Amino acid sequence: MALNIWKNISSIGIKPDYSEEQIKRIMLTNQYCLVALIIFFFSGINNFVLGDTFSAIIIELYTLVCLIGFWLNKKGHHAFATSFILLSISIAIFYFDSYSGLASGTFLYYFPLALAVAFIFESSEKKAIIIHFAFPIILLTINVLTHYQLFRSEFLTDSDRYNMFMFNLPFSITSIGLFVFLTMSNNKRQHDLYEQQINERKETEKIIKQALIEKEILLAEIHHRVKNNLSIIASLFNLQISTIENEVAQNILLESKNRVKSMALIHDKLYKNDSFNDVDFSAYISELITEIKYSYPTLSANIDIQTNISNTKLNVNNAIPCGLILNELLTNCYKHAFKGRDKGTITIEFSSTGKNVTLKVKDDGTGLKAGYENSESLGMVVILSLSDQLGGKHTFTVDNGTCFELTFVQEPI
Repeated sequence: MALNIWKNISSIGIKPDYSEEQIKRIMLTNQYCLVALIIFFFSGINNFVLGDTFSAIIIELYTLVCLIGFWLNKKGHHAFATSFILLSISIAIFYFDSYSGLASGTFLYYFPLALAVAFIFESSEKKAIIIHFAFPIILLTINVLTHYQLFRSEFLTDSDRYNMFMFNLPFSITSIGLFVFLTMSNNKRQHDLYEQQINERKETEKIIKQALIEKEILLAEIHHRVKNNLSIIASLFNLQISTIENEVAQNILLESKNRVKSMALIHDKLYKNDSFNDVDFSAYISELITEIKYSYPTLSANIDIQTNISNTKLNVNNAIPCGLILNELLTNCYKHAFKGRDKGTITIEFSSTGKNVTLKVKDDGTGLKAGYENSESLGMVVILSLSDQLGGKHTFTVDNGTCFELTFVQEPI
């Protein structure tokens, strides 16, 4: 019962969305108010017993000051409530210290007051700490300099002051011990809460890591299955090509197969990489060249492919369209650039500077025919459309062959 009352009083004014620091201050202020209220209450009774009715009434009125502190916290004026209580109690100690004299031991209550200032305020609140420490020191200095004569009572005898000292000493020591205990309990509560939060965070991290591992496994499996499915489609194209005698139809199916194969290579690279976002495009280009050569065995023996490729990684959003563009360019070179010639050379350059990526494919063939910009061939449509998809700038230059250059900016996924 008493414990529940203590908890209810300590939590006056605390709201669910408050931080730990706010909760700590409000709780300590409420608890200090309650301790002060108890001391004022029993001090007043003690003075009534001694026959000093005037001071007893004033002391009992100070219990109302503590109630005002609770009310201010309840209304949400937490900073004001803390300062109001600490400064009001400083004035009370100052007055009764002068009223009762040094022998009464009233000055002993300055020690729990100092502890309250030290415990309630954070070390970063230097201005507030200085003000709340300086105020009682100034008041104490005034009493010392006036030799405790400012509000001195002639009613009290030395025996009364001794009795007051015997009351104030254990109460001040008890209040010091109680406030230290409250602060340690509060710190332990915070420590336990932090430890709980750390344990919860560790558990959450463990769950996230496990989920990440499962996600990586799943992504690897997806890329592997996509690659296998695309390879099956490419194989079906091969089977279809072998059953068709029409050369035009065979070329169309071969080009379609190469497009599918170029995408399958991307997913194969992603499956084999540690990262599922980035593709080693230099290795990809080498494998794509091999696939194109394999598709045109009679031509590949007479065509020399030279490369100048830097180690560059492309994210999957850029790798697939860039791979398809390169596939179309190489296919066009094999099919059209060297007609009527025994030999030919294709030069592929691929590099990156910062976020800027450049792909250049040049051949020494017959060059593009006039009006190629308006060509409705699927290959040209694919090249131009995917260049736009990459947001890049592309140019075709016809000079002793054809040179295609594409520059685009690789944005992170």
